Amino acid sequence: MTQADPIMPKRRIAKEDEEKAREERFAYVGVLAAGLVHEIKTPLHAILLNVQLLVEDMASLPLDLRPRFERRCKRVHGEVKSLAKMLDVFLSFARPPRIDPVPTDLNQFVREIIDFIRPETDEAGISIVSNLADDMFPVVLDKNQFTHVILNLLHNSIESIEIFREKCSEDFEGRIVIATAEEDDGIELVIQDNGEGIIPGDEEKIFELFYTTKPKGTGLGLGIVKRTVDDHRGNIRVEQMDSRGARVIITLPRGRFLEFQDTGANLEGGMDGGEVKDDD
Repeated sequence: MTQADPIMPKRRIAKEDEEKAREERFAYVGVLAAGLVHEIKTPLHAILLNVQLLVEDMASLPLDLRPRFERRCKRVHGEVKSLAKMLDVFLSFARPPRIDPVPTDLNQFVREIIDFIRPETDEAGISIVSNLADDMFPVVLDKNQFTHVILNLLHNSIESIEIFREKCSEDFEGRIVIATAEEDDGIELVIQDNGEGIIPGDEEKIFELFYTTKPKGTGLGLGIVKRTVDDHRGNIRVEQMDSRGARVIITLPRGRFLEFQDTGANLEGGMDGGEVKDDD
């Protein structure tokens, strides 16, 4: 009989303590963020209300002053709405919803999202195709949160294609490919487009908080995407294509131990990739 390694339980306890401390820090930051967002949004709502009242009073102005007055009111209204949206996104990062993981057929999950977004890609003149591997092992996902992950990445691809299309003088057909594969290190989900791509050297920066190359970007979207993938014990990376465009690769565990302290969920199939067993 082999003797158990006494170091392994200590390492596991240390890791659990570290994760618990991390969750407590996030919870504290979330409380602070909620209070800050509330204090900021209250005067923002007051500004929006007063802008609307000003627009209603526009009829009392001379005709030659009304267009300029209306433009300025719309500008203030748009900036305030944009700031309120950024606050909501920041709050969702600081206070993430609880994880509710369930065993999921990734291929079927992807098909449902493609059906949902296809009207948008059709309207934008972008083809979206799937290349899904057969007989893959299930993954364990919070479907609601991972829907936001995939939609965020797809919208980034749509924006990248539209930016390139504006710069392209010849006919250009936008294309997004969503693929799945079962690799040695887990289940892969790949989203690839032929848009503008990313700036060389930005492969790691794009996941940093508040980093953005978009004129009106918040720099929080991909930060939330990465944190959600991390919470699912996964990995995400982005690659610039040799020709044009970018590829995002998400790697998720296949039926292995996943623990989510928020819900107490404990879906175990062994650390070495054993099957997820049914309760019966």
